[in-house]
Amino acid sequence: MQPATPSGPGEVPADRLDDGPAAAAGPRNVLLAASAVLTVLLASLLTLVPVPYVALSPGPVRDVTAPAPAGPTTTGPSSSGTAPSSSGTAPSSSGSPSSSGSPSSSGSPSSSGSPSSSGSPSSSGSPSAERGLITITGAPTYPTDGELDFTTVSLRGGPGLEMSLPELLTAWRDPDVSVVPRAVYFPPEQTQQQADAQSSAEMTGSQESAKVAALAELGIPVPATTTLRVAAVDPAAPAAAVLRPGDVVTAVDGRAVADFEALRAAVSALEPGAAVELGLRRGDAPRTVTTRTYAVDGATRLGVAPEVDYTFPFQIDIAIDDVGGPSAGTMFALGIVDELTPGSMTGGQHIAGTGTIDANGAVGVIGGLRQKVIGARAEGARWFLAPAPECPQVAGATPAGITVVPITTLDGARAAVEAIGAGRGASLPTCGTPSRPARLSPPGWPGGR
Repeated sequence: MQPATPSGPGEVPADRLDDGPAAAAGPRNVLLAASAVLTVLLASLLTLVPVPYVALSPGPVRDVTAPAPAGPTTTGPSSSGTAPSSSGTAPSSSGSPSSSGSPSSSGSPSSSGSPSSSGSPSSSGSPSAERGLITITGAPTYPTDGELDFTTVSLRGGPGLEMSLPELLTAWRDPDVSVVPRAVYFPPEQTQQQADAQSSAEMTGSQESAKVAALAELGIPVPATTTLRVAAVDPAAPAAAVLRPGDVVTAVDGRAVADFEALRAAVSALEPGAAVELGLRRGDAPRTVTTRTYAVDGATRLGVAPEVDYTFPFQIDIAIDDVGGPSAGTMFALGIVDELTPGSMTGGQHIAGTGTIDANGAVGVIGGLRQKVIGARAEGARWFLAPAPECPQVAGATPAGITVVPITTLDGARAAVEAIGAGRGASLPTCGTPSRPARLSPPGWPGGR
C-alpha cells in the first residue's frame, strides 16, 4: 500500500484525520472529570469533619405563670432538696465554680398565657385541670396576670452534636447567632451524657435556690442543714483532682468529722499547701484520697462548697421538660413571689428575664444574653431583666421595642417588676438604647443543651 500524500497545500493526510482537537480533548476530559470527583469528595469530607466551635441562637421562651404544657414533665424536689451553699470551705468570691455560665435550651415553646388577675387566694392543695408551671400546695396562692418569661438559648456544637464547617459558616453569617470556641462552655473530654447530667443538675439546683430565695424575700423561714456532701469544688483547688460532686467527706487525716463545721475547723487548722488525707464515701463505697489545702484570702481552705438540705414549710413544684442549666432561677423565684402575694405584680405587662439565683437572692451571670433578649422580643416581651454585669453585651444592640433593665438581687428584680407594673418603668436604669429593628421570629438550632 502506498502512503497517502497530500492532494494540495495545507491538506492533512487521510490516515491523520482522527488526530485533531477531538483526540486531544480526551485526556483533558478525563482530568476535568477527576477534578470534579475530587472536589465532591473534599466537599463531602468538609461536611463530616467537626469544628471546635458552638453556635448560640435564640431559644424558646416560657411564661413561668402560665399553665404547664401537656405531656411528661420533670418536677424538682418539693419538701426538701439540695443546693450549693453560699458559704463553705471556699467562699463564693474566691473562684469557686459557678453554674451561671452555661447556656440552656428548651424543647418546643408553648403558647403563653396567664390566668386573670384577682385579689382572692385560691384553695391550696386542690388540683385543677391546668397545672401551672409553678404549683404551690399548702399555702394560699393568688391569680396572676401579665407574663414573666424565662428565656433560653439553643446551642449547637456541644459534645455529641459537633458542627461541620458549612454549618459554622452559616452560623457566622447570621447576625442573631454568636459563635464561640467550644471550650468556653464544655471541658475538652466531656461527653454528651456528662453534659446532659450537669445541665440537669444545674436546673434542679436552680429550682431549689429559687424556692429558698423567694420564701426569704417574703419573710418565710426555711430551715436549712449544711451537709458533708460535696456540691462543687473550686477548679483552682488541688482537691478538684480527687473530689467529685456527690462525695460525702467523712474524715480528715483519720479523724471523723460529724458535720460541715467540724470539716471546716479541721481544714482551717492546717497550713496552706499542707497535705491532707480525706476519708469519703462515693456512692456506697468508702475510700481515702490525698490532696492539699490552699490559701483563699489568707485562710486555709479545701475548695469545697457543701450541699444544703432544706425543709420547706409547704410544697412548691416547678414542672419543666427538656430544659437544662441554671439561668431560669431568677424568673422561677419571681414567679413564686407573684403567686404567693395578692394583687398584680406585673400590672399585665409582658416581662422576660434571665439570671441564676442563689439561696441568698443574689442574681448571677449567664451565657447568651443577646440571644435571649432577641428571643424574648420576638415573643412579644417589652421588658427584660438581665444580670447587671452583662449589660455591655446588649448595650446599644437590643431589638427595638424592648428595654433591658439591670438587676443584681431578687429584691431588686421584684422592685423592677412592680415598678413596671405600676407604670413607672421609665424611671428604671437600663442597659442601653435599642439600635436595630426586632426580628419577627427567632431562628432555632436543633438540639442543644
